[in-house]
Amino acid sequence: MNNLSINTTLIELFSITTCSIIILLMIVMAIRIMSNYRNKLIYIILISTLAITLIRQIIVGLDVWYQQPIPTYLYIISTSIQLISFIILNFVLMKMYSVGTNLRKTPITMLLLGAVALTIVNCIVDPYSIIFNNVEYYAFPIMDFYMFILIITMLVETRHIQMTTPYYISLMVMFMYELAYLLHMYVFEMDQRWLFYLVVSLPVIYFALIFFLLFEWVLERLLSTYQSSIVDGLTGLYIRRYFQKKLTSIIARKQVAIIFCDIDNFKRLNDTQGHQVADKALQQVASILKEEVSPFGIAGRYGGEELLGGIVIDRIKPMQIAERIRARIELETIVTVSVGFSTTKEADNLTLLIKQSDEAMYYSKSTGKNKVSAYRSLPAAVKNKV
Repeated sequence: MNNLSINTTLIELFSITTCSIIILLMIVMAIRIMSNYRNKLIYIILISTLAITLIRQIIVGLDVWYQQPIPTYLYIISTSIQLISFIILNFVLMKMYSVGTNLRKTPITMLLLGAVALTIVNCIVDPYSIIFNNVEYYAFPIMDFYMFILIITMLVETRHIQMTTPYYISLMVMFMYELAYLLHMYVFEMDQRWLFYLVVSLPVIYFALIFFLLFEWVLERLLSTYQSSIVDGLTGLYIRRYFQKKLTSIIARKQVAIIFCDIDNFKRLNDTQGHQVADKALQQVASILKEEVSPFGIAGRYGGEELLGGIVIDRIKPMQIAERIRARIELETIVTVSVGFSTTKEADNLTLLIKQSDEAMYYSKSTGKNKVSAYRSLPAAVKNKV
């Protein structure tokens, strides 16, 4: 074996090994996340598809490693696996990204039947044979051209699905690979080095893009799951439990104020104008609260129409923030709020701090509404209740 042959063999083996490692990582990732979802069918299909793709890489790797003719049926199996796994893998990706979209299964089924039919045809007819460096290579023109049909079909089928840019780049990479492969095998019969480099490098790029797609999808779902566990779905504010946990850690280090807001006459608004109007008003109030407290702390939904802001008071006076919130809500929404606040100067724990700010809010509501009250300024008789 000459030095040129050895170099090309090593390059091919490196490409195949890299692709195999990427596929193996995707299998491990799919297995790990499958346990966290009730609908496991899509992951079973994905894992199975990746597994047979890995088998194809092994077959191709053996062909390159031994540098001697492999039985024709193995070439047929290898090429068929490439077609079928490409179809199923793209179907799985479309299924993952088509939440809320009706995904048509008929074109995918027809493509799979076409791949099976071509496999049967190639079992009957002789493959295209090329002798290069005293080694016989087989190819299947019909199946190679069929890959172009698959790529075009995938582009058409994803028009109504919000697929990400890397997905379309992966299809373009696969298109370039097939074009380079056709030129490499059938036009120049493996005699052009630049085509060889394209043929061995493009699959690595393709599988890297597919890995990125899966990783991105998993990351988005994990972030979405985490967000739903700490954020209220309607208002976008932290849920009560997480708000208290977060604020407890802040109180351990800094002086803090709790601003307690309650929407005035919210039940009447709900009863007279309906849930949609009331929910929109609640969302607007929550948005204003979050905008005003974010530079200094956090905001949360305590329950119903009761919203809380927790701010660090080393740079700002809580009365200024509370009054700004109240004024903006009166000006920018159809509702008003009664507001009360207390600081860690009056309470030594979060539970008492919330209770004091709640009492200050109730004092605002019972003495005219649409106003701000500080707990420290409440009458002694009111404080004694707390």
